[in-house]
Amino acid sequence: MSEVRATPEHGGYWRAAAPHAVAILVVLTLVGWWSPSPFPTDQLMMERVGQGRIVANCADLNCFRILVPAVVEAFPGPSLTRWRTYAVIANTAAAVAAGGLAHGLGLVPAAVTLTIWLSALGAGSLATIYHPYNADPFVLFLAPVITLLLMSGRTLRAGALAMVGIFAKEFAAAPLYVAAAAAGMAHDWPVFRRRAAIALAVTAVWVCLQWGLMAAFGYSYNDNPSARPLEGGYLRLWLAHVTPASAVFALFSTFGALNLLIPSGWRQAPQRLQHLAIGAIPALLAFMYVATPERALWNFYFLAVPLGAVVLARLPNPIGWLFVGCYALANFRIGAQIPEVPASRYALVVSIAIASVALFQAWRNAPPTSPTMAVTT
Repeated sequence: MSEVRATPEHGGYWRAAAPHAVAILVVLTLVGWWSPSPFPTDQLMMERVGQGRIVANCADLNCFRILVPAVVEAFPGPSLTRWRTYAVIANTAAAVAAGGLAHGLGLVPAAVTLTIWLSALGAGSLATIYHPYNADPFVLFLAPVITLLLMSGRTLRAGALAMVGIFAKEFAAAPLYVAAAAAGMAHDWPVFRRRAAIALAVTAVWVCLQWGLMAAFGYSYNDNPSARPLEGGYLRLWLAHVTPASAVFALFSTFGALNLLIPSGWRQAPQRLQHLAIGAIPALLAFMYVATPERALWNFYFLAVPLGAVVLARLPNPIGWLFVGCYALANFRIGAQIPEVPASRYALVVSIAIASVALFQAWRNAPPTSPTMAVTT
């Protein structure tokens, strides 16, 4: 498979990424066709919100997330077909946008291409195709786009896009805070102040939306644990319903073998990506506290996946794509819930073995420690 080489002669990144977008669209469409019907959690409420826009006296968190159901429910056709079509298109766009961010941050073409495919075939992406009745695919697309706009100096455009996004889900504001933290780490205080101001302004609009719907239409969060941070948030409920082993597997399976590569990838990544990754930690911990932890983890795929791709890109091309295939095969079971494919543990074992080889190669090729960097006593 060709690498994305964004050169002026080839029309830039977006034109170079177009063949990958088409291929991913086909693959995700097949995944949507192959996936079983989901358990109907959230389906009826999302349909009701989309058809009525305002549901008086609603006591469901989804009622506050108006944008996506209002758009999807405007299209004809069977419900599951409409929502899965939306999830396929949005996840394809999200994968290409994540590659665009990786390209903008200076990753090599091989790493950019791997970022696109690993983002598209991740457990979080495929899970939203299996169960598409949520705003996640749209917000997963917005996150790398907003971040790329911020890193390109287009702060107002990023803020405007986040302002639209918070009508879909509150996570749309998170990239603003992440990028502000990254600017602070770089000691670029004028940029930090601009990004922080935009982040606070978007958050204020989101708060006004919540209060406005509560005051005008009697909305409430009811007993949703996400709205009770002083009582342990959603994390407390999650921990009460999973065993330690299943909790570890759920968190690990979000990124699979990429988890092994992320620390090494961070050390090799361009400094701007390093700052973004560290700046995302407070937001990541906050969302893991108030939402399903593995779902919250995948929200930050646009930073985590490129870090893994940095290491994989140093492997011979066929080995890198073997990793992508095993990664996808595991996630067909973990995310898309397709029962006909082999159990995920087999593909996970192979992908972990490849990741181990990549780590060994990265260690072997690491430059020697500079005397000025050595720890002295």
